[in-house]
Amino acid sequence: MAEIKISNQTKDRTAACKAYIERKYKSLITNEREKMQNWQQLQSVLQNLNFTSIEQELIKKEIQHKEAMQLRKKRQKITVDDFESIAIIGRGAFGEVRVCRQKDTNEIVAIKKMKKKEMLFKNQLGHVRAERDILVTSKCQWIVELKSSFQDDENLYLVMEFLSGGDLMTLLIKKDIIPERDAKFYIAELVLAVEEIHNMNYIHRDLKPDNILIDAQGHLKLSDFGLCKHLGQHYDMAVPYTMNNTAVDQKKPRNEQRRQLAFSTVGTPDYIAPEVFSQQGYNQLVDWWSVGVILFEMVIGYPPFYSDTPQKTCQKILKWKNHFKFPNNPKVSPQCYDLITKLMTDVNDRLGDASKIKKHPFFSGIDFNNIRNQKAPYIPDKKVLTSNFDKFEEKEPWKHVIHNREESDQEKNGSNLNKKYFQGYTYKRNCDAEMSPVKRALEELENIKPSGIKADFEKKQRSQSPKPINAPPEFNKSQRSQSPTIKEQLKNTYMQYIGQYLSPLNKQKQQQKLQK
Repeated sequence: MAEIKISNQTKDRTAACKAYIERKYKSLITNEREKMQNWQQLQSVLQNLNFTSIEQELIKKEIQHKEAMQLRKKRQKITVDDFESIAIIGRGAFGEVRVCRQKDTNEIVAIKKMKKKEMLFKNQLGHVRAERDILVTSKCQWIVELKSSFQDDENLYLVMEFLSGGDLMTLLIKKDIIPERDAKFYIAELVLAVEEIHNMNYIHRDLKPDNILIDAQGHLKLSDFGLCKHLGQHYDMAVPYTMNNTAVDQKKPRNEQRRQLAFSTVGTPDYIAPEVFSQQGYNQLVDWWSVGVILFEMVIGYPPFYSDTPQKTCQKILKWKNHFKFPNNPKVSPQCYDLITKLMTDVNDRLGDASKIKKHPFFSGIDFNNIRNQKAPYIPDKKVLTSNFDKFEEKEPWKHVIHNREESDQEKNGSNLNKKYFQGYTYKRNCDAEMSPVKRALEELENIKPSGIKADFEKKQRSQSPKPINAPPEFNKSQRSQSPTIKEQLKNTYMQYIGQYLSPLNKQKQQQKLQK
């Protein structure tokens, strides 16, 4: 029987479907189980505090109302109308990146807009999923924060924090050569970032200056995880660098040629490890090769396998032993030379343990635990919002407007495309991070310690108590009977803390007082 051949596109769709189902239902089951446990705990707390059945019911109804409001907020659709476009700061093979203002909060964000048709035509569905998934799961200071993701019939959108310092390539173009003492700082932060990616069980596979962003304080964060591969995947999404002979404009300065390649369809393969091209399998060590190449470019001024076409660069990388050489100038320290050569070497000899890399003599004097609190070598210019980014002209509007029936039919086809390929792409970090009303009520109750309330209450009673007088026993007995007990005081204090859930009960009490 002939073996059935499965296309990469089918593998992408199958993997995406499997991941979506697992992610969705695992989350649903976990959340529902936690919700039931919280409700049971709340019931127990209310009973222990001697709330009446009517009071308990009113509290539950108010919490359920807040749960319904929270669910409605989660279901609210995000669209391009929620954002005002300010400027385009990046453009690539599959779309563009814009700086936008979120209208309801006035927050400045960066939005990556990707064309669905291009994604499907160039078999990039798996890469799109990989980028979205790692940004959703990440809570790391070295990775750009994803605030939300959404889609319309034509495009996918990733709403991320805006890092005003531009990228490391911009800094390299401005400075040409980074002094070794400053390169040490940036590579130390890059090592920590790569270590974090590897701890999440991912390989980045596309580390390069263009994908290393700089925040307002001058510190690094990784972005562009389209080529990321999870080590648990059963199949590999190919790295889409081709060997076609796309030449750059030789009249432009070398750094501008690099930027031109970075924005091209082919991209620049300068930083990719040789084993990726050999297609014989590879692991997380490929990222450490890339770190070595980036350090080389920082201190020398250009990448080690630089050529005028990606094809020639790939050939040099495959035969790296014949082409990897340090120039006579500029000079580098023995420690820097040693680290680069230990990162850019055969897989079996390559330095690939983050803990060992951090102990290398090159990083002498670096405090890895507090490096993010230290002052960066270069602080970005903040005078203009987009001063650290290249300028791009508008090619198509931020919001697509339908003008005729033909475009309306195309939109319907796009809607069918969504159902087929892009289910479950939408994400809202603020909704995921928002605590459920029942859990919030429990935490507020938990924060009030009965022993503390009792002590405060008794202290208050003593401070307010008048000096002893010789009063008749009947008077003292009557006064004591009217004093609130500790248990009543506890209940009143709890009622104040969860008063936000008792608005119906308070209204009912006010009506009863008015009737009296």
